[in-house]
Amino acid sequence: MSNLVPLEAIDRRELIRKLALAMTAMGSLDLAGAQHVHEETRHEKAAKGAYTPKALKPHEYKTVTRLAELIVPADDVSGSAVDAGAPEFIDLLCSQNEQLADIYHGGLAWLDAGMRKRHGKSFLEAGEAHQTEMLDALVAAGRTERERRGEELVYRRSPDYKDFSGYTVNRAGELGPGIHFFDWVRKMSVDAFYTSPIGIKDLGYLGNRAVSKYEVPAECLEYALKRSPFA
Repeated sequence: MSNLVPLEAIDRRELIRKLALAMTAMGSLDLAGAQHVHEETRHEKAAKGAYTPKALKPHEYKTVTRLAELIVPADDVSGSAVDAGAPEFIDLLCSQNEQLADIYHGGLAWLDAGMRKRHGKSFLEAGEAHQTEMLDALVAAGRTERERRGEELVYRRSPDYKDFSGYTVNRAGELGPGIHFFDWVRKMSVDAFYTSPIGIKDLGYLGNRAVSKYEVPAECLEYALKRSPFA
């Protein structure tokens, strides 16, 4: 029996790697690129019955799942970001981009450290009230930082991420690293939602329209955030 990997699989992996690298270079994926990521995770779930995390450890993956659920919860119209595949979308991209993986490894470690400092428990162990309290604090501090800087936060390489290297949280008493991490997980959860079949249906997307570039519309981001406690 041959152990050779089919060429199609190699091509898919190379495409995912390039898309993952684009995340930290440009801060987003176009619709076609994001749908390739969704298709890869669907392909694995169809073949194996479930998606197996590749970059995030079990506790980290569960925490990302909880964050995605809080960021875009289910409502009367559609499912949540978890239903749309945001956790596996994030994990697969992290598995092909070391810089992105470091943001999540360090950011999740920071989140647990911050919650333990406040309430003596990890983020997952804390109740929903404490979870939303922590995330509300990050959102409020992020607004203050943007106002101070007079600009929107940029999703790209930044000196702020040095605090995430090797799970070291050098500024556990400050919200800075947490602000940047939550910006990433919030942006990627919303992107994953609105590029999934669930999210596209939620938008009432008609298809068959040629566009040179796809970005999640600002009104969609606003709508998604209104659905969460973190508007």
